[in-house]
Amino acid sequence: MASLQRELERAAEVIKKHDYARVVSHYDADGITAAGIICNALIRSGIQFHATIINKLDRYFVQEMNEELIIIADMGTAQMNLILKFLKDKDVVILDHHTHTTSSFKNSSSTVLVNPNRLSRNSGEILGGELCAAGLSYLVARLLGSDARGNVDLAGLAIAGTLGDKLPLDRGINRLILDEAIKEGVVTPRKGLKLGDGKVRDLILHSTDPYIPLAGKTERVDGFLSEVGIEGEKRLDELDEEDVKRLSSALLSIARESNTELREEALIGTTYMLNLEVEKNALDFMRMVDACGRFGKAGMGIGLCLREEKLVEEAKALYMMFQNKLVSELNRIEAAKEGGMKELPNVYYLYVQEKGITGVLAGIIAEYINTSKPVIVLNRKNGANEHGDTKISARCNKKLLREKGIDLSKALEQAASEVGGYGGGHPVASGASIPEGMEDRFIAAVDRIIGEQIRAS
Repeated sequence: MASLQRELERAAEVIKKHDYARVVSHYDADGITAAGIICNALIRSGIQFHATIINKLDRYFVQEMNEELIIIADMGTAQMNLILKFLKDKDVVILDHHTHTTSSFKNSSSTVLVNPNRLSRNSGEILGGELCAAGLSYLVARLLGSDARGNVDLAGLAIAGTLGDKLPLDRGINRLILDEAIKEGVVTPRKGLKLGDGKVRDLILHSTDPYIPLAGKTERVDGFLSEVGIEGEKRLDELDEEDVKRLSSALLSIARESNTELREEALIGTTYMLNLEVEKNALDFMRMVDACGRFGKAGMGIGLCLREEKLVEEAKALYMMFQNKLVSELNRIEAAKEGGMKELPNVYYLYVQEKGITGVLAGIIAEYINTSKPVIVLNRKNGANEHGDTKISARCNKKLLREKGIDLSKALEQAASEVGGYGGGHPVASGASIPEGMEDRFIAAVDRIIGEQIRAS
């Protein structure tokens, strides 16, 4: 913790020297909430800024940045060579939690990389990579505050970012952030179903995480609710305790019958109310922000983090569009005999039909449907505006890390490098971009590397 604190303090010191900043972050929920926290803190510190949300930090983008202070969140570790080459005369603060096998950078007076994965082995066991970019941004924002309580109200955004990256809130520094948020009245915990807020029928029809196998099947949902004796038009928070028990038990039973690995703790547990944000339910807020990023409306996501209430309805509409895409693709895969899921000795893989859902889809399949091997999802459609590249997302169930020693970050980094692309991320969730036409070679390489990891464990 002490070494992380020193890095955070150094980052805050660098930021305080400037009156203007360029803020760059990733387009998912963690990246956008991280940027939102930083932007709020900069406004309150009297520092002007220009914020940009991107899919990837490449050579072209790095070369174009010429501001005196550049703050990069949720990316940057894997691009340290580019940053040191093209931004050596700038002050750069990087708030990242991704691993990268070639990162051996040492902080200087002008370039500060804050990444829990760079800490000592002992500290790493406490923090792991479980402190996300939003959490790191919140810790920096606290140091930028004008008093002991400065910027504590931004803790709700850190909680949303942590939920977006599916990291635990019950241990390590995440727990400290959560406890502080509860104590200060920023966040309120609540027990119940982890479906978000809204009408019961709509929530089940669009439930993909947790994944309920009734999703997208209108007649089956109506029949299910009738059989269970629950009014679908009722809001979830209007159900009494007995209704919630009956509904959750029936949903778990449906999942078992369809061989969906829906654990009770994934469906029922603690949810969080963000008392100061424009959308109170933390899951709904996170999902709305994430949808904004994935539909190219990241500015709207930042606006939500800046508490612009006028954006809520449009952001909700984007989230529903995103869920409809996910449900459509999941049902297509379920029904497909050709063009659906393919299996190799060590991985499952498939090509996605919908644009912008690659990573989320991979996570749902790996967590709930095909859990025995890593899942690789390829999307050629994202390549149209990205130099003809194919985008790839890989996910695996956490139990595979413990039981088989799989590390998707290393596997995708190596496999992508072999075919002229690049990759990296986390052991359970990683991504890659490869030249179009190299998909078969890439998949074969990933399958081989994961097999080697399993044999070595």
